[in-house]
Amino acid sequence: MALRFEIEDTITQTYSRFSATGTQLEVCLLPPSGPTDPVSYFLASLNDLFRHALQNLSKSDMVGITIQNREDQNDKPVGISFRRKDQLAADVVLYVVQKVSNQILDLTLWTS
Repeated sequence: MALRFEIEDTITQTYSRFSATGTQLEVCLLPPSGPTDPVSYFLASLNDLFRHALQNLSKSDMVGITIQNREDQNDKPVGISFRRKDQLAADVVLYVVQKVSNQILDLTLWTS
């Protein structure tokens, strides 16, 4: 099966104060090769990415995610708070993205 993402850069940093290691992945989600439901494809892409990124962690490890648009650094990053590895799934990210997009829409409606 072909990967649905491409890792462009990886940075690992140690945070001795928290006895933790952080890994930053710069990732590009690849477009589907044929007709498909975009939401299903997006979820499958994120699940593939999570499987890859989390494969060497234990179940009890805590993971947090920050998603930011590298093209427009003025956009605020979207964050997912720390949770156990086994509690992280694509639908969690989709929920956060939906929540943020709804807040933006609400803000637009309020300011119009």
